[in-house]
Amino acid sequence: MADNSSNQRNRFVVFILATAVVALALYLLLHFELELRAYLGARLTSYAVVDNLIRIPQLILSSILAFLGVRALNTVTFDFVFRIRRGYEAPALVRNIFSMVAFTILFVLIFQHIYTKVDLGALFTTSAIFGVIIGLALQDTLGNFFAGISLHADRPF
Repeated sequence: MADNSSNQRNRFVVFILATAVVALALYLLLHFELELRAYLGARLTSYAVVDNLIRIPQLILSSILAFLGVRALNTVTFDFVFRIRRGYEAPALVRNIFSMVAFTILFVLIFQHIYTKVDLGALFTTSAIFGVIIGLALQDTLGNFFAGISLHADRPF
């Protein structure tokens, strides 16, 4: 039992350190953005290259920070609150779906904030069309899949 407690404590410390390192790196990137643009602008001729060299690390660090935030929210919601209110642990499928939806929403918001000129409407339209085509083609399979999810989440047996 003590091994499990020390393992959880080690995971918590690593999580806090990773969050602090990513947050510090993002802060330093944003704080020294003008100096970095001037330094890279003197060495590179294309403004678009300099702009991408600043925005790509910003997107990556922001996405990692969002991922860590979703993990923390997932842990708080499903480990503590769900266990206290329900008396048992939440199904892993519910936790994973929550994590995927929350991270996707945060990533889209971060992407739109960093790349304001990029329109994601065409990407979402194409994805929706492919989703409908695949959904119609796999109708029976998806019905069985969601029935299995329902059985797993409700635990009637």
